[in-house]
Amino acid sequence: MRLPAAVAAVALLAAVACRTVEPAPVPADPALTVGALSTVLAARDEAWGPRRFKALYRGEVASNAGFTVRGYLALFWDGEKLSWRASVPLAGSPRSGTVRRSGGEAGELFPGRLAAVDLLAVLLGIPEEIPSGEGALVRGGRIELRLPSGDGRAVLVSTPGGVTGLLLPGGVRVEFSPGAGVPRRIELKSPEGRALLTLESYGGWPEGEEAPKE
Repeated sequence: MRLPAAVAAVALLAAVACRTVEPAPVPADPALTVGALSTVLAARDEAWGPRRFKALYRGEVASNAGFTVRGYLALFWDGEKLSWRASVPLAGSPRSGTVRRSGGEAGELFPGRLAAVDLLAVLLGIPEEIPSGEGALVRGGRIELRLPSGDGRAVLVSTPGGVTGLLLPGGVRVEFSPGAGVPRRIELKSPEGRALLTLESYGGWPEGEEAPKE
């Protein structure tokens, strides 16, 4: 390669690299922080308040080993526990399980093992834990609010747009398309792979109606 061509190629690569690198985070000003906290509190009250619902997602789980599994995930939430049923085993998990608001093990529903509180935050679209405004950052056009429980947990808030992402322990990152009741779309990425859920249906879950058995 001639020298002028080599220089041009290096310049092009540098320009591409500059365009793809996310800008460095900067401290959020107080007004942005207060607005983001208000958004989170409103969404939290809606998601975690007394309600019963059932939802059906179309799901795809891909491991870094190259395996991809597609199926459906049904959710049943009574305000204290979430029962789930999958048409096929996802991420090597069983085809059904229960996750309790009080905590405990959550199972391997997604690539990477999540605590129960984190799995509920993913499926409800927001953690029950209230974030702190201390150390709030503007990162990639969103406000990052850290959660007091630590381990890298944070809520990502778009202005406008609502809660559109989560940062969770173990390098897990979640992106949401918010919706009424539950997220319309959930994309989770972890060091073990990725999962994508797309909402098919959502509605109330009447008292006395049991979740389907396997």
